[in-house]
Amino acid sequence: MKFPWHLYEELPVEKRNTLQIFTTNRCNLRCEGCFARKLLVNNANISMDEYRGAINKGVERGVKQINLLGGEPLIHPNIQEMIRLNREHQLKTTIYTNGYFLKNYTAEQLAGAKLRVSVYCKTDGIKSADGLPKTAIPFEANFMVSSKTKLEELLICAKEYEERYAGKVFFISSIRELDNPAQEFFQDTPLTMPVIDYKQMVHSFLEKYSGDMEIHVSKRGVFESTLDLPVTKCAFANYIIGGKIVQCPYDLVNEKFQGDYEFGRRNCQQNSTCLMSKVVYKRKR
Repeated sequence: MKFPWHLYEELPVEKRNTLQIFTTNRCNLRCEGCFARKLLVNNANISMDEYRGAINKGVERGVKQINLLGGEPLIHPNIQEMIRLNREHQLKTTIYTNGYFLKNYTAEQLAGAKLRVSVYCKTDGIKSADGLPKTAIPFEANFMVSSKTKLEELLICAKEYEERYAGKVFFISSIRELDNPAQEFFQDTPLTMPVIDYKQMVHSFLEKYSGDMEIHVSKRGVFESTLDLPVTKCAFANYIIGGKIVQCPYDLVNEKFQGDYEFGRRNCQQNSTCLMSKVVYKRKR
């Protein structure tokens, strides 16, 4: 596999300490590859008092970005208040959503938050590209590659998102990964695409894609930046309703709870680079 460097330039990525907060256990979907499904044990929403406490502690620890997760975060009745609170603390906000409830909001109500809508496929099943929300609210598409994904499907989804929604950012990630020989990260879903196949899929996509969007690619241990050294120190932490902490997002499925979190340390000894980091490409003109 040879990367098509003659077609692309790499763009710099700003690195931020990121706290991912699970705002609700409620969701309108039941996705087979959901990494949080073991955590959704009831229909609880995080209270605003608990949310403020998590934010205040995060700011003390050097958090610069908040990712709002679920469940489906747009179900939470206080989502707008959360965005305002983040803004007051000068924290960037990204909401990971299936997009279904965007129809209930205006762009003004979600101002200050980046929206990232997950896509699994073109037509069949839930989270399909054809089912993307009909909305004037700008959002990024996050295509979750799985063992069922076909290259042509990925290309069509990118093209249609760019044309129908004036898309600017197309994020390619994967449902799990199995780069670890022991396969200890995830054995709970058959949807995992082996990491070498993921790399081939992304290479082939980049060779054939001809649009103008930024293509954000989750490194998953097989993509490296030409602009930065490998990321070896943790910049992520996860806060689950009730005060449970999991530092690495890859430990969520295995419920590796811990007492606290700390940024800037090498918490993972198994990988040469953080599997959560990304690289950004844009086609040369």
